[in-house]
Amino acid sequence: MVSIVLPTYNRADILGLAIESIQKQTYPDFELLIIDDGSTDRTEEVVRSYQDDRIRYHKLTENGGQANARNYGIRQAQYDYIAFEDSDDRWRPKKLAVQMEAMKQAPPAVGFVYHKIRYDMGGGYEAILPSEQIAINKKSGNIYAQMLYDNLVPCPSLLVKKECIVKSGGFDTDMKSLEDYDLALKLAKLCEACFVDEALLDASYSTNGVSGQAVNYLVASCYLIQKYKKDYLETDTLNHRIEVILRDAEAIGMQEQFIKLLECSLK
Repeated sequence: MVSIVLPTYNRADILGLAIESIQKQTYPDFELLIIDDGSTDRTEEVVRSYQDDRIRYHKLTENGGQANARNYGIRQAQYDYIAFEDSDDRWRPKKLAVQMEAMKQAPPAVGFVYHKIRYDMGGGYEAILPSEQIAINKKSGNIYAQMLYDNLVPCPSLLVKKECIVKSGGFDTDMKSLEDYDLALKLAKLCEACFVDEALLDASYSTNGVSGQAVNYLVASCYLIQKYKKDYLETDTLNHRIEVILRDAEAIGMQEQFIKLLECSLK
């Protein structure tokens, strides 16, 4: 059995499509935990319209952010495997079946299975994560050094053993962005990974969503430099991460500010 955690906030207009993509799974043994992060729209009405005993709805009294909502869902999860969906995701029908089979065949050291995601960037453009230019042998097993170089594991692609995610401490609620990257780093440090070389989920990039908030993203990137500085140095990945941060800061005209922030992070 799999517990699927879906946090949502004022997405009543698109939430139904996400729910239906889970209901269409060829692997039927799951519970869907919808964590309503204090929505003020028709979210509850939309969820209640689905007559499915596998759906469990939880309404939080205040909007506490994705990390807090996901941690709440993890605590409510009844089963030994946990997967994640966002309200603007569309799971492909075989997603859970393929991942559970991969988990079944994997050695005991594997704590999570992940796969490729297709991102609709708008305007006819799309992106595949993790990058197909990264060698396939770097995506399974001990991927911690590669994860420090760049994130391979989008949160909605994760199927993880509950014991591993609990041991990791879950999502860092102090982070306003990249809390999913931070979790993936903690998981990769704790256990081995299994990569499925198939796109099993379609997602959209939103400039209004967390993924589009450039300043929060860059601040969080500097925080990760500080948090994992020793590991970045030991794996010779620090310079690359700094280059990425400064490149992205220059793109929004804030390179000088982030040079100063990086200097503070590295002290």
